[in-house]
Amino acid sequence: MLFRSHAEDNPTAFHGVPQFCVEDGKIEKSAEPSFTESFSRKLLSLGGRDPRVVAITAAMAKGTGLSPFQESFPDRFFDVGIMEQHAVTFAAGLAAAGMRPVVALYSTFIQRAVDQVVHDVALPNLGVVFALDRAGLVGDDGETHQGLYDMQLFRSVPNMTIMAPASGAEMDLMMDHAAERAGPCVLRFPKDTCRLDLPELSLPLEPGRGVFARREGGAVLILSLGGLLHQALEAADILSRRGMAADVYNLRFVKPLDAGNLAEVLSGYEAAYLVEDGARSGGVGEMVGSLLRECAPGLLYDHGGAPDAFLPQGSREELLADCGLDAAGIAEAVRELSGRAAAERAAGHAYHLKRVM
Repeated sequence: MLFRSHAEDNPTAFHGVPQFCVEDGKIEKSAEPSFTESFSRKLLSLGGRDPRVVAITAAMAKGTGLSPFQESFPDRFFDVGIMEQHAVTFAAGLAAAGMRPVVALYSTFIQRAVDQVVHDVALPNLGVVFALDRAGLVGDDGETHQGLYDMQLFRSVPNMTIMAPASGAEMDLMMDHAAERAGPCVLRFPKDTCRLDLPELSLPLEPGRGVFARREGGAVLILSLGGLLHQALEAADILSRRGMAADVYNLRFVKPLDAGNLAEVLSGYEAAYLVEDGARSGGVGEMVGSLLRECAPGLLYDHGGAPDAFLPQGSREELLADCGLDAAGIAEAVRELSGRAAAERAAGHAYHLKRVM
């Protein structure tokens, strides 16, 4: 009865069932800010300094962090109901009229509006920001809410920029960058906490380029995208305790991707392993692999992501482990890749000795 009363009194907060106190209905919150909260705070700041900024959602004001914006700027907030296609076309019209619309949707729901994104926003190159919450592996919401396909859907679309923040500081940088661009931008971020506060993540954005999050002269480089940087750094710590040095590079951008700069970043490494919070098939890992075959053909490369399957219900931690994207899984994959590099190096050395003799 108590639980039913809490849900009936506050159906929005109890749309999903979080941890809460049965007696008073108080919902437990993490001490660390979430990516959604970081986005919400930054959007509120942008709205305060630029009256052209408007926010649009499709029946997910609270889930996407737009409630504070709605309270502060009610005349610049629009909830179109469960009509993602209309949300995107409406944003295109506002952008064409000189406004700066931010469309906040869950990654899984942008799938309903792919045609509108391509034809109504990207084709006329309009300045619409798509904030895709719940991008990547989504805990506790089941098969339908996994945000695994947005990169595949939009990275081939002309005029599109796609970014993935790894921290609150990067969220600020990327939101500023998106708000200043003339064309469409996608920001994809997970349903997770922002656990990183590294000075490298506050470095200015350079379109198509990332930053080193850890650089200690290892022979292997872990390439990470967005919210998986925490796991990549933990994997490097695991490897370090086993006597193996691995550096970590935060890509920042899915599109554009500076191939020449990436080749320069990878110079001197024997192997590289990329991890992405999305479907492995057709994702950024495959895209980087095709680039490296041209600009770094001698590098041993592999990548990890979600498998080609619909994933079952589970926590984000469980899903990451199942996909080999937790720290332990990444460390093991990097260790195996390094072993292959060593074996190939030894085989090449033996062949060279045989030729010499």
